Amino acid sequence: MSFKAIIQLLFTLLLLALLGACTTIPVDERNQIREEVNQTAERTIAQIAANDPEIQNLLDNAVGYAVASVSTTKIPVLGGGYGLALLHDNENNTRTYINISRFDLGAGIGAGKFRVLIIFNNHEVMEKFRAGAWHSAVGAETTVGSQTTSQVATGDKGYSLHFASDTGASISATARLVKTSINEDLTDTGISEVSFPNTGFDSMGEQSEGAPRTWDHKLPFLAQKVIDKGYDLPLPYGIGFTYANVDQLQLLDELQVGINGSEIIPFDFVSFENARSFSDSYSLKADAWVLPFMNVYVMLGKVRGHADLDIDLDGNGMLEHLDISCEGLPPSPLCPLLEDKTFTLPLFKADFDGTTYGVGATLAAGWKGWFVALPFNLTYADISGSETDGINYTVTPRFGKTLNLGRNGNLSLFAGGNYLKSDLTIDGTFETPDGLLSFDYIIDQKNKDKWNALLGFNWDVNRRLSWSAEYNGFIGSRDAFITSINWRF
Repeated sequence: MSFKAIIQLLFTLLLLALLGACTTIPVDERNQIREEVNQTAERTIAQIAANDPEIQNLLDNAVGYAVASVSTTKIPVLGGGYGLALLHDNENNTRTYINISRFDLGAGIGAGKFRVLIIFNNHEVMEKFRAGAWHSAVGAETTVGSQTTSQVATGDKGYSLHFASDTGASISATARLVKTSINEDLTDTGISEVSFPNTGFDSMGEQSEGAPRTWDHKLPFLAQKVIDKGYDLPLPYGIGFTYANVDQLQLLDELQVGINGSEIIPFDFVSFENARSFSDSYSLKADAWVLPFMNVYVMLGKVRGHADLDIDLDGNGMLEHLDISCEGLPPSPLCPLLEDKTFTLPLFKADFDGTTYGVGATLAAGWKGWFVALPFNLTYADISGSETDGINYTVTPRFGKTLNLGRNGNLSLFAGGNYLKSDLTIDGTFETPDGLLSFDYIIDQKNKDKWNALLGFNWDVNRRLSWSAEYNGFIGSRDAFITSINWRF
């Protein structure tokens, strides 16, 4: 990959990260927003109860209730709105903050803001509202200024609706879709702010009293037990894209050569100098936290590269190795080509191009912003146009510190080491410039230095989007640049 292409890739990743940053509520603003939502809920209940004395009795006997404040806009044909709701579970005495998105299709015009009180008399219906779902309805609305009305749904619905408009004027007759989902910024459900399990870091700005702390996902196993002990866990599933550029010295041996189409046989007497390999790899990764502190993943990708080396071939040595004598008659046709000659093949290139398959796991944990992580993986390379292949083993211990950036998410800086064991077999064909000799070859390639040091960062733009980059080098003969972007859900 060229330098220009790398810059374009990084710019694209950065742009995506900035777009994703707009969806999170800064930590230092969350307590204030919660208090505003709580006060709106209290004011709404008091206003509706003053208009209908039966409301308080319904609340006392309900399994729970939700109070939402929603802003809407309606133009002919289309409309929509967004708001926040406080859901209070009377049975567990917990509070959950809910996002509400509304989409309208039909006749009408206007804009305004209204509040709604939803009283639940069925626990299953309330849990459906809390967990997140699509709700559909067809109806007509007319609002002018501030007014309070009650609309009681039929008993088999499991809830009743009571409205209070604040401002604006509208008239509409529409089909409506309403989407609810937990606001993970305002509600402390045990979901981590960062990409690794931790305790003592996410508490800043988090809900303290009445937090549900209920893990609603199937993975990881044993999550609720860990959540109950005060740990926060990242969202369980992830997908990502990774690019890696690696330049390293290689040990090349066990060369096998066939000359001008002859049988390929070992050439043990040949030495290699200045052997380096250069590779670019691209991979897609899917991962899951199967245990609270253990993530597993699979990878599929492409690798391209070449190994550069200098080879000095002694013609007499090749003849002797091939058991060819040039003293008898008739002489071998290779004698005039090889006898008393030395062939220097500078910058000989062994190209490779193939598909990679990988599996791996990461052990990770954090405490008060400090963290340790131990990723390890195995990658198999299926080289195109070759009967040979290669396997890489990687272990990358890391430790670091996470810094809160307010509305810009969290930045984790880390250092560590990288152990790479690469064993790749490459085959191909090389011709001398005059075209008189061709060599069919097979070479075993191993990296010279297994360990090097690394520095890097991981930017958690929010709970879902993260971008990381690291440089491997400093010691040994390997230099590598690795960057990835990940989405959690």
